[in-house]
Amino acid sequence: MKILVAPDKFKGSLTSFEACRAITDGLKEASNNAEVLELPMADGGDGFASVLQHYLKTDTIYCDTVDPLGRPIKASYQWDTNNSTAIVEMAVASGLVLLKEPEKDPMKTSAVGTGLIIKHAIGKGAKKIMLGLGGSVTNDGGTGILSALGFQLQNDRGEILQPSGENLLYIRKIIPPAVIPKIIVDIACDVQNVMYGPHGAAYVYAPQKGANKDQVEILDNGLKNLAQVLKEQTGKNVGDIPGTGAAGGIAAGLLPFFDVRMKKGIELIAAVAAIEKKIPEVELVITGEGKIDDQSNEGKVVGYVAALAKKNNIPCIGLCGITDLDERGTGKLGLKKIIALQDGNTSRDEAINNAAALLKEKAGKVLDFL
Repeated sequence: MKILVAPDKFKGSLTSFEACRAITDGLKEASNNAEVLELPMADGGDGFASVLQHYLKTDTIYCDTVDPLGRPIKASYQWDTNNSTAIVEMAVASGLVLLKEPEKDPMKTSAVGTGLIIKHAIGKGAKKIMLGLGGSVTNDGGTGILSALGFQLQNDRGEILQPSGENLLYIRKIIPPAVIPKIIVDIACDVQNVMYGPHGAAYVYAPQKGANKDQVEILDNGLKNLAQVLKEQTGKNVGDIPGTGAAGGIAAGLLPFFDVRMKKGIELIAAVAAIEKKIPEVELVITGEGKIDDQSNEGKVVGYVAALAKKNNIPCIGLCGITDLDERGTGKLGLKKIIALQDGNTSRDEAINNAAALLKEKAGKVLDFL
């Protein structure tokens, strides 16, 4: 039996590569006839660059940059020589994981570090940047990246402002460098939030990054101001474009100056993995992630893979750490069955700590549901 295994990571437990291995081991232990094709997946979050590296055979490039508070660090990106493309994850220089809890403050943080990585890649000859937005701790509307690339932010007195969430409100003019790099920026964006407002970057995401209620309002007003400045200067209205609310408004600041293409991370991964060509050749598809819920259909790996399987009339089973979907929700997602590691016999902590062994065990029982 030919089986395609295409899971996302199980966040906090397993990478998508480790999940593939555990599922494959379980299948082969259960059936000697199982012929398994592994396609590790990712969306625009953690694992985006490493999964692309797996398919594109890219090189890891290290460079000097700064963390979200401007402190010097080393970080890396992936370099695809064949296409002169750099694959950058925001999290490596502008991520939540880089700061201790008391340091998280989107009023002060910026994405300058991500901008410096992009600048390094441009210096290496990059014609395209693939930017994964997951895990950011910033809310600077893309001004950090612009600053790193030579743009200047001015207030109403002509003074140069440092990029940060709190300074968005005071920007009156953005001065481009003498030469703006001619690059394509493919932004892997898995949410549809707009730049500002009740469903925008500040109100939806800034509290997770350390902002209190008053700061959220200031940040939102700052993003509104930035949108107005950009519209006055460039004629481009970025405020209501879906996806510009991701990662603190990163795309909004870049759209007026660069050839920016908003794409879902899973679509970028699916293209290089050629999953659409491979699904019709199998008899069963298994996907999975840490949690399968109503959000799994919104740019997530499980929803995407399940839809492809359904389109080809191939049964698809989802494995996960936890789910809150009932039978109706399972069917709506396009899955024949959801099997969770956490159940009546297994606690959340046990599911997280013993994920590989439990996933192997559950995968061994998948064929019973066909």
